[in-house]
Amino acid sequence: MPMAGVRPADRRIFGTGLIFLEKGCLVGESRLKGFLLPLAVALLPILPLRAADPPLRIAMPQNMFNGVPAAVIGPAAKPFQSMFEKQTGYRGQVIVAKDWLEITEKLRKSEYDVAVLHGFEYSWVQNDPNLVPLLISVPSNKLEACLVVNVNCPADSPADLKGNCVAIPASTKAFCHLYFDRLKLNLPTGCCCPAQLEGHTVEDALDAVASGHCQAALVDALSLRGYQSNKPGVGKQLRVLHQSPAFPPAVIVYRKGIFTHEAEKKVVQGMIKGTTTPQGKVLTGLWKIQGFSEVTPEYLTELENCRKAYPPPSPASK
Repeated sequence: MPMAGVRPADRRIFGTGLIFLEKGCLVGESRLKGFLLPLAVALLPILPLRAADPPLRIAMPQNMFNGVPAAVIGPAAKPFQSMFEKQTGYRGQVIVAKDWLEITEKLRKSEYDVAVLHGFEYSWVQNDPNLVPLLISVPSNKLEACLVVNVNCPADSPADLKGNCVAIPASTKAFCHLYFDRLKLNLPTGCCCPAQLEGHTVEDALDAVASGHCQAALVDALSLRGYQSNKPGVGKQLRVLHQSPAFPPAVIVYRKGIFTHEAEKKVVQGMIKGTTTPQGKVLTGLWKIQGFSEVTPEYLTELENCRKAYPPPSPASK
């Protein structure tokens, strides 16, 4: 019996409202709530669960779990899978993939059904006609990376930071790593090299900078503001030496042709309205997002600007 809203040829993929569909995307440091999983759940049921249906294969890039021990990643993703199944009526199987390249390749080969990508990662494949953006997350704050130094640091620019001097917490966000890697490409050799950090968290890194034990730290702007709010006295000892432009938020994308128009509309409405439910409020609070939004022309412009500022790694993604 065909499932409502799903084209017959795409029945394997179902008509679900997740994050990255094909046939053929927080602030708490080393704690499990610190992942970037802002996109990971459809909050209203769409179709009933059928035991005969195979589970949706839901891929997430490993860099969404920065700082999380490998043995913990699987159990950490399990609550998302359980919530997905409960709220959508579909079975799911969360898979942590190597990176965005592996995910997009396996989506095209129908080896994955669903995936979450960072906004900057999607900008590298946004011209693929088979990958259509469905929804975007609405972060509670802009996604910006910061190079932070002590207020008494004499450096005027990143080029003035010599040697192994930048503390990089284990939980540093993926967009911060991208910013830092591209920044270093334009610096003289030997500048802004990673320093050995005693500890693993953003707090450890900023403590080291505030106390003068380390010259600089790479953190996201939201974490810096949280640190300065929690430690106002110590926080005054820090200043931002260099900062990235805002990165586009994570995006929900499906492969062209997977949804009927009616099913797509139901998914979009369910995702957006679902954030007003008790479950949705818990999710948005935990992952520091306001909710979900339809894809706007402004967002597509953000993607284009991001791709210009941060081109795809070589070899360029197709």
